[in-house]
Amino acid sequence: MTGLTAMLAGVSSIYGAGMLEMGITMDLGQLVADNEIVEMCKYVYGGVPVNDVTMAVEEIVAIGPGNGYLSTKSTLKGFHTLTDTKFIDRQVREAWEACGSPGFYQSCKDEAKRILAEHQVPPLPDDVAAEVRSIVDRVDREAGVTERVPS
Repeated sequence: MTGLTAMLAGVSSIYGAGMLEMGITMDLGQLVADNEIVEMCKYVYGGVPVNDVTMAVEEIVAIGPGNGYLSTKSTLKGFHTLTDTKFIDRQVREAWEACGSPGFYQSCKDEAKRILAEHQVPPLPDDVAAEVRSIVDRVDREAGVTERVPS
């Protein structure tokens, strides 16, 4: 969670997502895991909203002192705001074991594989593609590049 302390200190850039071994190795499962952690950090960094819904004063008064708030709809809704995650399985043990006992890192690796298999990169608009090609051609000429790998 060193990223959280950096965020709270006001840094403008946090890097290293997916990197292992001082950045020598890139791990796509780790990249997905780090992205999940960054999302959690961003939630904390965004602050806790204070309003009529989050304060739930009427509900607190209705329940009264010494009674339980954890099973109320508003508490459960607020709880999930912070704890919802795609890759940390929070089921009871029996349900978790029944679905194969997936771990956090394995779930992240599976997501990385899914993204690689399914993601479709939208094509650049024609004018943008032409501008990029123009820049590459100019740099190739300036650098004396005469052969190019087919694209």
